[in-house]
Amino acid sequence: MQRNSSYGKWLMASLWYLFASGLLGLIAVWASENMFWIVPPADLTVFGLLFIWLAYSFCTASALSAVMLTGVRGMAAVFLGAAIMGWLVEGVIVGEMYQAFPFQLVWTPLAWHALISGGVVFALGRISVQWPLIRQIALWGMLGLFIAFWAQFWLQEQGGPPKPAGLLWYLTGMGVIVPLAHIGLDRLGPLAPPPIWVMLTAPAVLMAIWSAQTLVAPVVIRLSLPVLLVLTLWMMARLGGRTGPVGLGPGTARAWRYFLFLLAPLTGAILAQVWWDQGGDFAANVVVAMMTVPLSLLIYGILLLRAIWPKRA
Repeated sequence: MQRNSSYGKWLMASLWYLFASGLLGLIAVWASENMFWIVPPADLTVFGLLFIWLAYSFCTASALSAVMLTGVRGMAAVFLGAAIMGWLVEGVIVGEMYQAFPFQLVWTPLAWHALISGGVVFALGRISVQWPLIRQIALWGMLGLFIAFWAQFWLQEQGGPPKPAGLLWYLTGMGVIVPLAHIGLDRLGPLAPPPIWVMLTAPAVLMAIWSAQTLVAPVVIRLSLPVLLVLTLWMMARLGGRTGPVGLGPGTARAWRYFLFLLAPLTGAILAQVWWDQGGDFAANVVVAMMTVPLSLLIYGILLLRAIWPKRA
């Protein structure tokens, strides 16, 4: 009887871990792909979207495993976990972090994936449902303004403004996955850690892919990925140490509050089109990078100092 009970707990913990990884992957896809690219690529297909979600889910599973294994909690877990996701996406899935070295080590893994995707869309997305209604609406309104500003850069990339319909369905229509994923995470509740081999599967697959890529293209700067991952895992272990289930946020009985998030992509899509029609076309990417790169480095540096000199009880 005891053996069956242990097997049942192992199975449920593993399933919940997989579900959580997939839901986190959905949030990351919108925040790091849809919001970043603003409009759908011309060659985007349903199978392409499924592959993107699967790739991100492997990266979010690796981040979730890091949080579970190190015991780090709170905003340190969010930022450093999202940083791990970002470095895996940019260092394994697409290989962009090896371009414009060392700038790309921070932009976009820390400055977008950790700060914006993890800190704003995920963390504030979960916390803000507990805020007063006006404050939550203001949050998503400001994100909408950011989206519209960021979108001005893409006139240079796209060679002209995209069709409004494409902008709306790619940003707002697909944005529905974010509140639905948050509601799903609420339903899962605190996550009990599954067996270690389950938690190590996703990172092992990704590092096997990285190793194969490195053998094909043995460039020294590719070693920056394991160095950054090891440093970040060490920081998480120093800042962590807690045991037990991992909570993914406060949760709420007011599930409808998550859907207020859609104000951000809707506002962003409308204002972006208005500014495009008025001739908006400037290097918004430079402005955003100049703001987010120093801020993300500052946060990472503060967490590093906290890991080196932890507070004594």
